[in-house]
Amino acid sequence: MKATRAKPVDHPTELQLFLRIKHPSLDPAEITQALEIEPERAIAAGADVSSTGVRRLHTESYWIAQLPTASMLELAKRAREGLASQEAGLGLSREDLLALRGATVQDVPILFRLRRLERHKEFFERINREGGSVTLIVDRDETVRPLALKVALKKLAELGIALEVD
Repeated sequence: MKATRAKPVDHPTELQLFLRIKHPSLDPAEITQALEIEPERAIAAGADVSSTGVRRLHTESYWIAQLPTASMLELAKRAREGLASQEAGLGLSREDLLALRGATVQDVPILFRLRRLERHKEFFERINREGGSVTLIVDRDETVRPLALKVALKKLAELGIALEVD
């Protein structure tokens, strides 16, 4: 399957989600292949020479990608209306929609994205076990009210993904 690159968010007040992986030695190409997501930036651990000829030594591999998200309000509306996963195009079952009970509006886009990352749980566990880290970065417009997550935190913990809010 070909890796996909996220499109920039059209609405500046919406959340933007990034997945960042750091690892002592894992090749960033392996991360891209495993997740089927094209990174915004990837650096392999080890010696490197910049385009200007500067020698550098990277102590760890670094990989970061923006994750595609739909509008929070649209996702929340679809979830509340209980649209079938095929109709909504979100790949969620009725059970998934029921799991959204108690979720905040800000939980919803994160939960939808985590649902798609769930199949990579073993890969995330491997990264953490080998001394690396997996982090979901939530970038939000500063004019948006405080970030309130009720359900997504549990799912992040289950997947071994840390949360960073910017």
